[in-house]
Amino acid sequence: MLTTMVLLKKMNDQIGLQILCDLLESEGIAFRVDGAGMNSLMPLPGLIEARVLVNDFDMEAAKQVLSEMEREGDAKHV
Repeated sequence: MLTTMVLLKKMNDQIGLQILCDLLESEGIAFRVDGAGMNSLMPLPGLIEARVLVNDFDMEAAKQVLSEMEREGDAKHV
């Protein structure tokens, strides 16, 4: 069965990217990260963003994981 990978999030924060990848993996959500190593080549903030892609059928679950991660991050800054 062929599936389509769709964009979940663009990120240029390496720590946030690792956290998101760990959360997706722990939920059993297949993902791919494109452009993650580019920041080490050109470490200019906001210039090159990694793109986190998930299978289209996992998008709703992945959005939930992302939403919880962002909510948790916001709560730490209050």
